Amino acid sequence: MEFNASGAVFAKKNNFADSMRQFISEEAAIFSPEKEEAASASMDRTAEKIVRFSADKSKVKAKEQKRILDSIKGDNIKPETGHVAEGKTEIKAVSSKMDKFTDERPGSDVKASQSKPKEVSSSERSAKKAKSKETKAAATKTAVANLFKAKADMSNDLVSDKVTGDALKDGNSGLVKTFTTFINPMTYVKKWLAKIAALIAPYILIFTTVAAVVFIIIALLFSVLQPIAEVGEALSGFVAMFTGDGGGLRNTSFSDGEIDEIVAASGADETQEKVIRYALSKVGYPYSQDYRTSGKAYDCSSLAYYSWENAGVDISYGTNYPPTAAEGARMLEAHSKKLSTSDLKPGDLIYYGGEANGRYMGIYHVAIYVGDGKAVEALSTKYGVVYQKLRTKNACMVCRPNM
Repeated sequence: MEFNASGAVFAKKNNFADSMRQFISEEAAIFSPEKEEAASASMDRTAEKIVRFSADKSKVKAKEQKRILDSIKGDNIKPETGHVAEGKTEIKAVSSKMDKFTDERPGSDVKASQSKPKEVSSSERSAKKAKSKETKAAATKTAVANLFKAKADMSNDLVSDKVTGDALKDGNSGLVKTFTTFINPMTYVKKWLAKIAALIAPYILIFTTVAAVVFIIIALLFSVLQPIAEVGEALSGFVAMFTGDGGGLRNTSFSDGEIDEIVAASGADETQEKVIRYALSKVGYPYSQDYRTSGKAYDCSSLAYYSWENAGVDISYGTNYPPTAAEGARMLEAHSKKLSTSDLKPGDLIYYGGEANGRYMGIYHVAIYVGDGKAVEALSTKYGVVYQKLRTKNACMVCRPNM
């Protein structure tokens, strides 16, 4: 045939996805960040799914319209008689297919058969129109979905594409990246800053650690020294109101008459009187920690314990044994026996602290206030139990066991 002999050459038709890949790759930014490309691919995948879902719905509608059209055609023609259905103008059914093709070679007497046009109902035309509309919509949406798919594939390729060493192919990677990195001054600035950071990081860590330790120590010292300063100042002001013999130390025994005079001047009630009478009766006794419970010698905390036991108050809270000064202060404070003011009463216990002895608030000593600015305390092995002006230096807590 002439058609075959014409020598016409048809070019290979490109796949739609391949064309879109080429278009998108030409439009994509060379230095586009990988995160942006990945995000773009994710959005394109989502858009593709949405459009493809809509295309599938249009395909389903097109099939439905084809089914309706086939049904209409079947209802309009009766198979037995070949006549139109009831209520329609009777016409002769004509086959839509030609029995044979016309051979137009010279001498041929065969002519193509003629067919009579068939009337088309309005419902059939409507069905055909709806079918054509849905078919076109499905094709359009499918093309858009393929576009989104191609764009997503290209974005993923830009993210996952490995360096090949081809500068033109890799963009800002491979040889080009090596060159741009070499000439970029920030490359060397970053390396220099990284080295400096690595060198000074240990010193910064050490400095931070030392600073934290110093801060903690200062905070602890402040928590100990602050109450010492406040209590000491309050007691100093209180004791300054009293005058007398100048507060000279006495470590010789009192007679009963002298004790009566001191008690009468103190203004003590019945319980307080029992406490200070016992303490005053022990002035002149030796100081000893080994024999602190013997009744023949005392240390500061055992004198406080037995003086209050004489008044029927147990400041050991059930142990029936003299606690240390620090432990006694801790228990009294825990039982809300700590005073918030310097309004001292006879029998009140004054605790002294601030030393690094590992005990509660660094407390190391306790004295018994007897009134008139004076106190009784087991001072030391040199002086024993003494009666003197109340000392305020390093005083950190005042407690009243029967409060």
